Amino acid sequence: MHLLRLCRFVCSVVVFALGMAQSVALAETDKDTIIVTNSHSWKPFAFSENGIPKGLLVDYWKLFSEINNTPVEFALSDWNDSLIAMQEGGRKVHGGLLYSESRDEYLDYVLPLFEISTTLYVVNDSEELKTQGVLPGMVVGVVRGGYEEEFLKTRYPLVSTMGFDNNAALIQAAREGKIKRMLVDTQVATYYLLQQDNPNRFVPIDRMYQKMLYAAVPAGNELLLQEVESGIKNIPPHEIDRIKQKWLNTSKTTQIPDWFWPLVGSVLFLGTVSYIILLKQAVHRKTRALKALNSKLEEYAFTDSLTGLMNRRGLDRNFASKRVNSMLKRGQLGVLMLDVDHFKQINDKYGHLKGDEVLNNLGRALNNYLREAVAISRLGGEEFCLLVPAEDLHDLEVNADYVCRFIVPQASQEGIGLSVTASVGALLVDKGCKDPSLEALLHHADRLMYQAKENGRNRVTLGSLSNQQHHRYTNQISA
Repeated sequence: MHLLRLCRFVCSVVVFALGMAQSVALAETDKDTIIVTNSHSWKPFAFSENGIPKGLLVDYWKLFSEINNTPVEFALSDWNDSLIAMQEGGRKVHGGLLYSESRDEYLDYVLPLFEISTTLYVVNDSEELKTQGVLPGMVVGVVRGGYEEEFLKTRYPLVSTMGFDNNAALIQAAREGKIKRMLVDTQVATYYLLQQDNPNRFVPIDRMYQKMLYAAVPAGNELLLQEVESGIKNIPPHEIDRIKQKWLNTSKTTQIPDWFWPLVGSVLFLGTVSYIILLKQAVHRKTRALKALNSKLEEYAFTDSLTGLMNRRGLDRNFASKRVNSMLKRGQLGVLMLDVDHFKQINDKYGHLKGDEVLNNLGRALNNYLREAVAISRLGGEEFCLLVPAEDLHDLEVNADYVCRFIVPQASQEGIGLSVTASVGALLVDKGCKDPSLEALLHHADRLMYQAKENGRNRVTLGSLSNQQHHRYTNQISA
């Protein structure tokens, strides 16, 4: 009797334990699935191959699912359809896209994921290559609903766009000669063009912008926003680097044609020296072409596409030069942060093309009239940064006054009543300031520039920076 009771008790405990284990397992897996939307033809970021989602962003969100124990399903479609799906709401995440004001109306952006650049490509034809950039009346191929389409319509309203449902359709149209110019993400174009029989049919001529891809959720879904943000922060950086290495470092193997070895054998059999001479000449031409291409790519990386001045990367490289280091050690470096006053009003009143013309004219004037500058760069928008030699605060004040009084007004256009002024923050880096970073100098110069704006614009605010203290005083420039 006692043995029977003991067996019943043991069986009850085992059943209870199994039930608890099953409940815990169900609780761990009973998370609602997140639907990740994106394009089905956006190699190498997201694409569908035989119905299987692949790409950099697909691997990223699979990793998100694994680390956070959150089920994820992929809904890849044409680009514009992925945006429409996000507008319908629900437990959805857009796997990666650029920020724009129009998208901000129905999306809440989470965190930046990966950097992407976009380039204008043109058919490799001598006549087409004569015209750089985009001009009114040109037809440029874009992906319908993509940021490239919105960028062109906003910045170049007189340019005509030809929209395609996805990148694969855009590249195919270019291959068939339906378009001669296309604005497409650099990594995407590289990936698709290398798969073509003639990868050099289209060539890059102008880097238009470089931005970050963001994850996004439907606007107002605060709980999902917090869940995705915390989940992204759980992903180890080395795992992200592994995925980037896999998808953004691709190569194409060139296959030796069948006729190559018979040709080599024939040349060797005949014993001709002419083949070797011709081969050396071909190698020399290819080497020169490769150097020219590398030089062009380097120019894209360090140059602002609108003004031709240095961009932020170019400024970083210049700041690390021996000349700047020598000036820092002597305490003879000045940092000028310049911001065009009321630039938004210029765009609103005269149009974005006129605004671009103002920035171009200002960049040209800085180059022409401030030849002693170590570096002249456009950091973005209407903001410029200059590195200039300065013996002391008085010397820096003279330079800053010259820029504010004489150079900046060169961008004005009296014929249409367009008067251009700027607010300038001028920072002297004292000899006592040990190993300052460019980031720190830009921060302090930027603060001085905003003081100039707060004090009425069209003026200079001077300051000096050392390890001991940061001195400031304002010098107002009369209008």
